[in-house]
Amino acid sequence: MPAGVMVILVVYCLHDLPVTEARAAATLAALAVTVALHLWRRNALLSILGGTAVHVTLASAAFTR
Repeated sequence: MPAGVMVILVVYCLHDLPVTEARAAATLAALAVTVALHLWRRNALLSILGGTAVHVTLASAAFTR
C-alpha cells in the first residue's frame, strides 16, 4: 500500500508539469536524485530531503536569472 500511495503522489505532482520551462528540468532532476538516493541507501528520509534540496537549489537558480 505505501508504494501505491507514493505512485499516486508522483503522478499527481507531475501530471501538469510544463516540460518547456526551466522549472520542469529542476523537478525532473530532483525526481531522479530522489529515486537514485532511495535505490542506493533505501532510506526514505534521506531520499526526500535530498530530492527537496536539489529541487529548491535548481528552482531558485532558474528563477534568479
